[in-house]
Amino acid sequence: MLNTYLLFIFSAVLVIIAATKLSEYGDVIASKTKLGHGIVGGVLIAAATSLPEFVTSITSALIGAPDIAIGNAYGSNTFNIMILALVDVFHGQGPLLMKVKMNHILAAMLGILLAALGAMGILMAQVGGIDLQVGRVNVVSLVIFAIYLYGSILIVRYENKKTKKEPPKDVDTVEDPVTPLNKAIVGFGVACAIIIWAGMTLSQTGDVIAVRTGLGHTFVGTLLIAATTSLPELVTSLAAIKIGAYDMAVGNVFGSNIFNMLVIVVTDVVYYQDSMFSVINIDHTITAMAAIILSCIAVIGLFYRSQRTFFTVGWDAVFILIVYVFSIYLIFIS
Repeated sequence: MLNTYLLFIFSAVLVIIAATKLSEYGDVIASKTKLGHGIVGGVLIAAATSLPEFVTSITSALIGAPDIAIGNAYGSNTFNIMILALVDVFHGQGPLLMKVKMNHILAAMLGILLAALGAMGILMAQVGGIDLQVGRVNVVSLVIFAIYLYGSILIVRYENKKTKKEPPKDVDTVEDPVTPLNKAIVGFGVACAIIIWAGMTLSQTGDVIAVRTGLGHTFVGTLLIAATTSLPELVTSLAAIKIGAYDMAVGNVFGSNIFNMLVIVVTDVVYYQDSMFSVINIDHTITAMAAIILSCIAVIGLFYRSQRTFFTVGWDAVFILIVYVFSIYLIFIS
């Protein structure tokens, strides 16, 4: 059992190191191309930092533990929003969400929509007895996938439109003339590969921990594995704040939440033993609602842009921390 814990910790450390490199190379790519920090953070880095959730969930489905997969997806979404609060605390110079563009509201709302659809699929299957499928895939999964594709196109179009109308202000990032673009792209790919391996290992060791400790797949997936696989988002967001790339940090969080909802689709496709929506724990709807509420608080913070603080932290961050802790308590006692 000790070897399992050590391997789990080792994998988590690899995720942290690789995530730090993702942020560094992502900043170079954003600076030396026309993509900009908004798209790099919201699309490229968001997809890369979501690789642990993606790989972990696929592995969990293949080994017959879909609760770990879904708990990981929704748990990561709640943890990701909590990252905004932690970054606000680390930032320490007034409300963080005042310093970023309102463009992020579109990505946040898309994440809320996808999370709500997933929760509806669970309730339909387990409460209403409605489990419509095309082949072995639930109709809800197909809808989530379709909206994900269309929503991603809308986000990129909106970013490009806003950039043309209002050229973005220069971000106080650390210029790195030494690192060429080609090296940054290769380094970005290597970091992604490391994260994929670590994500698979986290899933396998997490399954063993869930069984041997008696905590259960739902709780372990929602809290332990979700928090661990969200380490890339945390590390890259903190690193982005350190170099002044605020939009890249926030875009990374909301973009990851959108990408995480693809986990539901992939788990439904990969899980071959039964209908995934019918066999997973209904308690995942609690985590889903927590993720939706936390995202709504963040959207309000983005829209209202209040300057009021609790010490140096925005009130939106304070409420996010309170709701996150309460949601973890609810999942623990359920």
